[in-house]
Amino acid sequence: MNWKEVSKTDDLSLVQKAASELDVNERDERGRTPLMLFLTNRLPVQAIEILIEHGAELEAQDKLGDTPLKKAVKFKQIEALLKLVEAGAKLDSPLGILATAWNAARKDKKLADLLLATKGAVRLSLTLEEQKLVDEVLYEESQNKMCDKIEGINSPELLHAIVNEYNWDDGPEPMLSVFYNPATPEITLLDMYELLDGDYWMDRDHSCDQLNTEEEKRFKELAVALNERLERNEPPLKNE
Repeated sequence: MNWKEVSKTDDLSLVQKAASELDVNERDERGRTPLMLFLTNRLPVQAIEILIEHGAELEAQDKLGDTPLKKAVKFKQIEALLKLVEAGAKLDSPLGILATAWNAARKDKKLADLLLATKGAVRLSLTLEEQKLVDEVLYEESQNKMCDKIEGINSPELLHAIVNEYNWDDGPEPMLSVFYNPATPEITLLDMYELLDGDYWMDRDHSCDQLNTEEEKRFKELAVALNERLERNEPPLKNE
């Protein structure tokens, strides 16, 4: 009897026997624990409970950097995910919001919203009324009016949705309004930098006449502002 075999059965009596006789935190060649194997193979939540009761590590990481919670997200194991959280699995990461299970779950808004207690997370599922407000901003033909509407929004959820649904070909001004809105959360700023392709604009140099239009200069301004803000949000380096 070994964990690879056990992880392919839904026989709970065999799982119980294995948990009593084998190391519940044994690693395979990929660094996966039995708990990770169970999640990968979509075993019943009762099997997950047995491993937890026998001391399965909740914060172990495999060679991909996945924790059990991230495996539950990856394989859409909602019951198991809730059980892991109930058992004390950490939602936050010392590496920041981008390294969390919430961030890994973002393609499935309802799944991500189960992890909203994660520090820095925002609710992704919008109500019909909220989506209507987002659409009113995004379909506003006047950029000046769009910017005015963005400046008046105090909801992190709406600002986040606007950024992720915005057509960046329409120019930088509305996104600069989002940047300067104090309700905009860090994760939205991180998304903005990625959607903007911030590294590209950071490499463009004013002194070399690489910025030929006012729009390009404003994109550069936004990239620099985002870069500075996000660097300030990073924890200071410890003295070696």
